[in-house]
Amino acid sequence: MLAKMIATDWRAMKVYQMRVLLIPFLAVVLGWSSSIAVIPLCAFACFNFSLNPFAVEDKGALNNLYLTMPMKRNSIVAGRYALSLIIVLCGIVIGVPIMYFVNMIAMSKWYIGINGYLLLISLSLLLFAVFNIFTFPVLFKLGYAKGKIWGVFLPVVLFGLIFGAYPLIISLTGNEGLTIELIAYASENILLVSGGISVFTIAVLLLSYVLSTKVYAKRDF
Repeated sequence: MLAKMIATDWRAMKVYQMRVLLIPFLAVVLGWSSSIAVIPLCAFACFNFSLNPFAVEDKGALNNLYLTMPMKRNSIVAGRYALSLIIVLCGIVIGVPIMYFVNMIAMSKWYIGINGYLLLISLSLLLFAVFNIFTFPVLFKLGYAKGKIWGVFLPVVLFGLIFGAYPLIISLTGNEGLTIELIAYASENILLVSGGISVFTIAVLLLSYVLSTKVYAKRDF
């Protein structure tokens, strides 16, 4: 049933599928200033791409179609979460070689080793989980048309602020080596750091899923 729901959502967003080709291009362009941002950018872009079923849902009244099928509402929610996770994981996998390529031409180059890549992947999944809990429960409760301001635009603005603020922080006097120090610490304690991030990521995703199932179960169509 889960695989069927994933396939149904993927087919439903067929009109938007070509947009996924823009993600590698955007990752190269935006990551040119600092290659270390490429993998999180790919993860975030793929997360936003995975929201397209919600947009199609409103335009095509997909909820009414899904509810006529022999499936429970929590299966619909689980399928939407699984599809989003698969798309984000694909984005991270694509982001690794893109970062390697961008690192050759970027203004700020980073040679972080395998442990550094593991840390970036863990942080990218954490980023996905945090934005997920702000987005999915809202969209499942209100739908895309009514919930996109709080569930889509606000997380994008928040990500932009984070993405823009960090370079300012590390440019302050005394913070020039902050990123290197963080990566060095994480590399030396990779199991502890990545493990802690992974546990927190899973906890946030589970909480998001529980919230979404509860609000979607009570939603009227």
